Amino acid sequence: MNFQLKIRAVKSDMEDYLSDRINRYKFISAVIFAFIITALAWQSDDAYHAYIMAKNLVLGNGFVYNVGERATASSCPLFTLIIAGGYFVFRNMFLVSLLICVIFSISAYVITINNFCHTRKHLFIAFFTMIGSLCFISYTTSGLENCMLFFLAAEFLKIYFASKRYDAKKMFVLAVLISLIAMTRMDAVLMFIPMILYVYLGRRDGVSFGKAVLLGIAGLLPFIGWEVFSTIYYGFPFPNTAYVKLGTDIPLKEYLIRGMQYFLTSLSFDPILLLVPFVAMILVFLVKKAHYTYCVLGVLLYICYVFYIGGDFMVGRHYTVLFLISLVCVLKYMEDEDINEALRRRFEKTYIIIAAAGIIFSYAAKPVTNQYLFGYGASPIADERGGYFQYTSLYNNAISYLKTGKMVIRSAWNEGGIDELRKEGHGSGLLVMVPGISIYYNSDLYLNDLYALGDPFLSKLPAVREDNWRIGHMWREAPVGYNETVLYGEDVIENESIREYYETIKFITRGPVWDKNRLKAVIDINTGKYDHLLEEYKSTLDEDNHQITDKYFLSREPAVK
Repeated sequence: MNFQLKIRAVKSDMEDYLSDRINRYKFISAVIFAFIITALAWQSDDAYHAYIMAKNLVLGNGFVYNVGERATASSCPLFTLIIAGGYFVFRNMFLVSLLICVIFSISAYVITINNFCHTRKHLFIAFFTMIGSLCFISYTTSGLENCMLFFLAAEFLKIYFASKRYDAKKMFVLAVLISLIAMTRMDAVLMFIPMILYVYLGRRDGVSFGKAVLLGIAGLLPFIGWEVFSTIYYGFPFPNTAYVKLGTDIPLKEYLIRGMQYFLTSLSFDPILLLVPFVAMILVFLVKKAHYTYCVLGVLLYICYVFYIGGDFMVGRHYTVLFLISLVCVLKYMEDEDINEALRRRFEKTYIIIAAAGIIFSYAAKPVTNQYLFGYGASPIADERGGYFQYTSLYNNAISYLKTGKMVIRSAWNEGGIDELRKEGHGSGLLVMVPGISIYYNSDLYLNDLYALGDPFLSKLPAVREDNWRIGHMWREAPVGYNETVLYGEDVIENESIREYYETIKFITRGPVWDKNRLKAVIDINTGKYDHLLEEYKSTLDEDNHQITDKYFLSREPAVK
């Protein structure tokens, strides 16, 4: 009896020792992970469209892109509000936004390794898979919402995989997380829909269907509240960027071709990014367990969605969250005691070989793939971090500030068009292209461009069709007179139908929020009662959506280049 007690004591001590040891490894890996993403931290120009809104909110100008006009150029309202909170406390947007990105990304990493890595081998697999993905590491910072989605995805998966059945509390928390994900980026919810339906429809623990519905509605209240606010305040339920990217009048076939190009480019640039989801899909066929199946269904659904929207111009960006979800599936499988151990060991070995090959190829072939994919200027997809790192990285800006007292981020773009506006005494202007960084540092002016990310009027017009169009960069041709309308403030748009449409948009975005006529206009425009004006205007365009007019030259370019 005493011998058995001693054996148990030794076993308990050994387990405690191993637990302490793996925890030390986890801590060390988290420190190294934090160092890597901080050393490589950078800012995307697109992040500054959200920063403009965050700054305007803190300065009392409203949650808007241009002061005096209620329009949003941010696809990630919750993340933008968090950035605004950070800026309210620390009035340095560059540093505070990177700090928030780093905190979210480290939190996602820690949640992942604490819940899905209980051995040293699995910890190393998780660590090297994450740092081995060029795109995943790129978007741990960047100023975009990916980092927050990493955190929310990790939290969701922690609860999802921790149980086989779900009580009311867990169901409510998962619904709240779905709500927060939707507020961070609305279309990201697609990755989680199969899992939340599986939980609510098939895995309730003592919760009736009626109570489940109430729990779901209660959990979604933050998102519902945001949608009500957005529709009343901005006049539209969706961000302006959604209308810009999807309301182009470009055929679906072309979007699908762009989506395929995005998939193949991302695979060539960063193989591990898409190899991990592929392995997770294979896993589903091996295991045939519902938990894994519904998780991977969300991954597959989002991959199809990315094809549908034409991908993105930032290589790999839209695949980073599903990469993390897939990695969690793989790690969970490796430690699932309900699965045959020999099968799990074979799977581990196979995964290590595939992952190592993908990572080695990514880094060894990077100079060649970069030249082939991006070096000839013909691709509508870009390595954004590679292009911006020189000017927007934490490292280069810190070195520049220490040496000269100035940050190099202001050199990221030529602001000649803005300088011309100031020289001529204009307080507003429509430029060919004005980047987010330039608008942020010149937010005392009203600025928009033909890409219309922050223009609630141009964003509703059809995009000009070009052979090598870029998703998110499909420019609109300004109707004759619109340039002068923006520049001087007096409506001189010539086409009567589109002038009426512009005046309606102007009333919705600049009129008194609670004016009953404005609220009626909001309802009417969202139910299609003004669509005939757009159709009448479209009838004056040629097949590429250029205006057919003898004053065509006036509309090809804005008043100020």
